[in-house]
Amino acid sequence: MKTISTEGAMLQTATAAVDWYILAPVVIPLVTAAILIIFRRAVGLHPYIALLALAANIYASFELLMKVKLEGPLAMTMGNWLPPFGISFAADLLGAILTLTSSLAVFCVALYGMGDASSRERRFGFYPLILTLLVGVNGSFLTGDIFNLYVWFEVFVISSFGLIVLGGTRKQLDGAVKYCFLSLIATTLFLIATGYLYGLYGTLNMADLSKIVAPLKFEGPLVVVSALYLLAFSMKAAAFPLYFWLPASYHTPKIVVSALFAGLLTKVGAYSLLRTFTITLPVAGDSWLMDVMFYVGVGTAICGALGAIAQTDLRRLFSFLLVASIGFMLIGISIGTETALSATIFYMVHSILIMTALFLIAGVIYEHRGSLDLRSLSGMNKDLPLLSLLFLGLGFVAMGFPPFSGFWPKMILISETIKQEVYLGTFAIIFSSFLSIISLGRAFAFGFWRPLTAGAEDEVAIQAKQLTVYSKLQYVPVLLLMILVTLVGLLPGYLYELSSLGAKGLVDTSSYIAAVFGGAL
Repeated sequence: MKTISTEGAMLQTATAAVDWYILAPVVIPLVTAAILIIFRRAVGLHPYIALLALAANIYASFELLMKVKLEGPLAMTMGNWLPPFGISFAADLLGAILTLTSSLAVFCVALYGMGDASSRERRFGFYPLILTLLVGVNGSFLTGDIFNLYVWFEVFVISSFGLIVLGGTRKQLDGAVKYCFLSLIATTLFLIATGYLYGLYGTLNMADLSKIVAPLKFEGPLVVVSALYLLAFSMKAAAFPLYFWLPASYHTPKIVVSALFAGLLTKVGAYSLLRTFTITLPVAGDSWLMDVMFYVGVGTAICGALGAIAQTDLRRLFSFLLVASIGFMLIGISIGTETALSATIFYMVHSILIMTALFLIAGVIYEHRGSLDLRSLSGMNKDLPLLSLLFLGLGFVAMGFPPFSGFWPKMILISETIKQEVYLGTFAIIFSSFLSIISLGRAFAFGFWRPLTAGAEDEVAIQAKQLTVYSKLQYVPVLLLMILVTLVGLLPGYLYELSSLGAKGLVDTSSYIAAVFGGAL
């Protein structure tokens, strides 16, 4: 066990004001959630206060990203203690990119919720819960301590428990049981692994662990700890063969909640794998365990796409496509080269935006038709041309058609699998993408191209009369996300530059370690 001396472990100077930027993406939604809980009866103000706070959070996250890009990783340690004794926040480009992307996705979800969340659901905490979920997600992306990664996991998991049962229907409770059961197992494994890790090395600071573990051999207890982390985070990410909980639960809550979960929660599991097997436990990232992750990724990509092609419910179809996307990320992480990691970071950003958009457009379809069953949907290309165009565009993005955002990371990852002679990975990405094209094309053909039956025309007319101003407002967040993914696709160079710099920081951890320890090295 590592021997720790506390001599000279206290900070002697005040933290510079600019360094507090790193806390803004966590503090802003946390304080706002507390304010909304205090004024829980003023539900009419909740969406406006939440949207104002989320706009401020987007600005703060963007400023943090620009600062990290210009100056390198930033770190701040709490409680006047020097690292590794104090709890550290550390923002590198990976964390900053995902923090900004998550804030954008939650803003769109909150905007959609203005028309989807009833007064009763707002009073029961819809907006405070999505804000505290963002607190947990952003805290996970910015923490520099692996135990506090567990703590932030608990924050967003507890928030997600509240959101998944919002409404209290039998179907929601059934989905919540499945979701909660797997989440509890995963977090328990995470906590056990973290306890073992502290017992072995006497520290849980990621930068400190990186220095300690890097020169070690991958054997004995370190293998056990690494395998536990792989299992726990793979369960969180909904990876093969433990992905079944996601399509069994994500179609049960309100659609706006499904969009929030699909955009953010599985990405935190993938991020944790990326962070753990590069910076925190670098020796494990060069071990046979990456072969295991590679085969898990291949199975996830193929099984997710096969599951999607068999679905008749649109939300379940999107849930399986989400599973397939996690497989692409795991393949990239397991290859571990700078190019593969760059493609993985790029794909994470794409996946957060597109999966949020797909579930939100499913909500718009439900508003107009009252169903998401492909067997009963039809005729939307004539009476809903804007919706048809949006669905087609988002489908092209999700399929990975050029020049949309999904094309570039897939192309880079396929190129890298060929370069590294990992041809099974090449096959898995191409085959899974091909099946995704079939499943989304089939959904478009059924829901939009197929003409309305005579009996359905009257039902559609009645449903159209019941639409409100807020229902029409729900197009806005979908349009915003469509614009974002289109811009990323048309101008991929900027995001790829950021992703490449983020990947470089994962391969060469010296700047991250220096930022955390500073003068305490």
